[in-house]
Amino acid sequence: MFKKTALSLAILSIAATTQASVLTTVKPLGFIANAITDGVTETEVLLPISASPHDYSLKPSDVQKLNSADLVVWIGDEMETFLEKSIEKLPAEKVLTLEDIKDIEEFVEHSKKEEDHDAHEHEAEHHQHDQHADEAHEHNHEHAHHHDENWHIWFSPKVSGLIAEQIYQKLVTQHPDKKAKLTENLMQFKHRLSETDKAIHQQLATVKDKGYYTFHDAYGYFEQAYDLKPLGSFTINPSIAPGAKTLREIQQNIREHKATCLFTEPQFTPKVVERLSKGTTVSIGKLDPMGGNIPLSKTAYTDYLMSLANSFSQCLGK
Repeated sequence: MFKKTALSLAILSIAATTQASVLTTVKPLGFIANAITDGVTETEVLLPISASPHDYSLKPSDVQKLNSADLVVWIGDEMETFLEKSIEKLPAEKVLTLEDIKDIEEFVEHSKKEEDHDAHEHEAEHHQHDQHADEAHEHNHEHAHHHDENWHIWFSPKVSGLIAEQIYQKLVTQHPDKKAKLTENLMQFKHRLSETDKAIHQQLATVKDKGYYTFHDAYGYFEQAYDLKPLGSFTINPSIAPGAKTLREIQQNIREHKATCLFTEPQFTPKVVERLSKGTTVSIGKLDPMGGNIPLSKTAYTDYLMSLANSFSQCLGK
C-alpha cells in the first residue's frame, strides 16, 4: 500500500513539474515561445489547430490551463476576443499582451497606413476580390477587428523577433536563476531568424513577380517581408461548396489576372479546389497558416517560416 501511495505521489509531482509554464493562444506563438523556454520550462498551446482565434469558445479545461500557467502569451482582444474576460482575472505579471507592446503596435499601424495608401493608389486598376456571394461571409476566419488592422503578427519575421524579446524579459523576471540559459536561447533564436530570413529572400526572389490568390487574407506580413505579389483572396467557407456564381467569378478572376497559383489551406477539400480551378491553367498550392505539421521545438518557428517559403516557391516556380 505504501509503495503504491509513494508511486502515486511521485507521478503527481512529475505531472506538476512538467505542467506548461508558458501558454500561448495559437501554435505559431508557441513556436516562438518554445525557442526561449527550451531547457528552462515547458510551452503549451491553448487552441487546437482547427480552431480560429476569432471565434473560439473556452472549455473548462482551457480555463484550468490559463489559471495554472506562469505566463499566458496572447495577441489581445483585437484577435482573441473570447479570452478577454478570463485574462482580466489573471495577475498582470502572468500575462503578455502583444497588442500593447509599443513597437508591435507601431508596426501594425504603420503597415495599415501603407496598405491603405497602396489600396488607394491601385483602386482604379484593381477590382476587389474579397466578397463574392452570401456564402463568402461564412468563412470560419471571419475578421472582427475593430480597426481593420492585421493582427496575424506571427507571419512577420521582424515582429517575431520582438515577441521573442518580450517573452524573454517576462521569463527572466520569473526565473532569474536561469537568465544565462534564457539569454543564450534568445541569441540563438535571433541568429537562426536572421539566417532563415536571408535564405527565404534568396529563395523567393525568382518568384516575387508571379501573381496568385489565397483563400484567407492572413499572409500580409510574410508577403510584405518577401515582396510577394498577391492578387487577392477568396473568402469562402471551407465546409460549404461555393455556389455557381462564386465559382464563375473566381474562375474569371484567375483567368483575367493570369494567376500562376491558387493557394488552398489544409481544411479545404480537394473537390472544392478542383471546382475553383476548373477551366483555368492555374497551379494549386497549399499553405498551412498555423503550422499544423510542425512539432513544438527549439527551431520550430524558423522551420515554420521555411515551410511557408517552400509552399510559395514550389507552386509559383512551376
